[in-house]
Amino acid sequence: MNALRHIVFVHLAAAVFGLLTAGARSSRAEDIVPIQFADLIEGEAAAGDVLEIPSVLEAEEIVPGTETVVADRLLGESASTAERGAARAEPIVETSARALDGMRLDDLTLDEMPYEASSGDWFSNGRWYGSAEMLWFDRSRNYRRLLGYDSTLPTPLGVRIPVGSFTTTAQPFNLAPGARITLGEYLGRDYLDRDRSLEMTYYGGLSFYQDDSFNAVPNSVLIVPLANSVPGFTGAQNLGTAHNSIFNSMELNYKLHRRLGRDQLVMSPNGNWSRHAERAWLPALIIGTRVANVNETFQFTSRRTGVDPSEFGGDYFIDAQNWLWGMNFGGELISQNEFYYWGLRGRATPAMSFTANQQTLTSVNNVLPDPPFVQGSVNRSTSAQQFAPGFVGDLSLFAGWNVTPNFSLKAGYDFLWVAGIATATRQFDLNNVRGNPHDAGGQIFYNGLSFGCEGSW
Repeated sequence: MNALRHIVFVHLAAAVFGLLTAGARSSRAEDIVPIQFADLIEGEAAAGDVLEIPSVLEAEEIVPGTETVVADRLLGESASTAERGAARAEPIVETSARALDGMRLDDLTLDEMPYEASSGDWFSNGRWYGSAEMLWFDRSRNYRRLLGYDSTLPTPLGVRIPVGSFTTTAQPFNLAPGARITLGEYLGRDYLDRDRSLEMTYYGGLSFYQDDSFNAVPNSVLIVPLANSVPGFTGAQNLGTAHNSIFNSMELNYKLHRRLGRDQLVMSPNGNWSRHAERAWLPALIIGTRVANVNETFQFTSRRTGVDPSEFGGDYFIDAQNWLWGMNFGGELISQNEFYYWGLRGRATPAMSFTANQQTLTSVNNVLPDPPFVQGSVNRSTSAQQFAPGFVGDLSLFAGWNVTPNFSLKAGYDFLWVAGIATATRQFDLNNVRGNPHDAGGQIFYNGLSFGCEGSW
C-alpha cells in the first residue's frame, strides 16, 4: 500500500513540475512563434529560403537562434552578414502610379498613400474662367462690278471686262485687327461628372477699309456703264471708291464638356510623390444664341481734271446694315496634355437676317455736250429693307501651352463665314432701274491668325 502511494506521489510531482516548466518556457518572448511559421521553426530552414510576408522585422528585433526576416526575405542562420545587409538595403521596386496595383507597402499602410484628385480640380479649379485673343483677319473681296473703263482702249473680242477697266475688286482689303473675349461661369457637374458652364463671347471689332482710284489716259475720258443715263459720271477723267466693312457678334452659350480622369501619381527617386495629368480627348457640346452685325458703306465719285465739282461730277453713297439672330450650335474637341493642348472648335448659327440699305446720289454735267454725254443734274435718295434667311459660322484650329495649371498662352487659325446679307457693292442702282433696290444675297468670308491667353480663377 505504501509502495502504491509512493508511485502516485512521484507521478503527480512529475506532472506538476512539467506544467511549471512549460509555463516558464511559454512566458519567453523569443519562443512565441506565429502559427504560419511554425513549420519552419520545427525543421531546419535552408539559407536561401525566401518567403513573402507583409511585414519587416528591424535588425534589433532579430532573436538569436531563429531565422531572420529582412526586407520581405527569410534568411536562415547560415546567411552571411553581407547577405543580411544586402537584403536589408534592397529597394522597393516595380511601384505603380495606382493604389494597390502591384505596389509593395510596409504593412499595407494606406494612410500614407497620396490622395488622388480629379484633374478637373487642377486645371479648372475656381468658379470663373475666361480668354482674351487678338485677331488679325483678312476679308474676301467685294462682289465684282464694273465701274468704268477708258474709251480709247480697245475691248478684246469676247471679253466682258474691257482692257483698262476699273472694278470693285481691283483693290484687296488689308489685314484688320479684332478681338475675341470669353467670360464663363462653372455651374457644377452633372451625374456623369461633366462640367456645365454658361459663357458669353464677344467676337468682332473687325473694321476693313480700302480706297482706290482710276484715271483716264491723257486726252481720253472714262465710260461708266452703271450710269449711262445719269449725268456727271460718263465723261469723267477720274473715278474713286472708298469702302468700309465692320463685323461684330455677341454670343450666350451653355457648354457641357468632359473632364479629365484621375491623375497619375509618380514617385520620384527621392521618394516623394507628385501628381501628373493623363492625356485625354475632351469633347464638348455648345448650344446658345448669337447676334451678329455687319455694316458696310461704299462711296463712288467721279471728277474731271481742272473742272469744279459743281460743273461736272458725281457722288454716289450706299449705306447697308445687317442684323442676324439665331440659335447657336457647336462643339469642341481638345487633346489635353499635362503641359499643352490642341484642338478645334466650331459653331454654326442658322439665323434670321434683317437687312436694309440707304442710297443717295448727287451728280451734275454742265460742261460736256449732249449727245454723246448726258447733261443736267440729279439729286435723289432711296431706301429699302428685307427680312431673309442668313447664316453665321466659324471654325478655330488652336494650340496652347500651360504656363501654370490654370493659365495658358494660345495661338490659332480661324475661319468665319457670314451669308444672307446685303453687302454694299450688290446694291448699285445708279440708273434708278428699281424703285427700291435691295439685294440680300451677299456673303463675306474672313480668315486669319489669333493670339491670346486663357485661365480660370
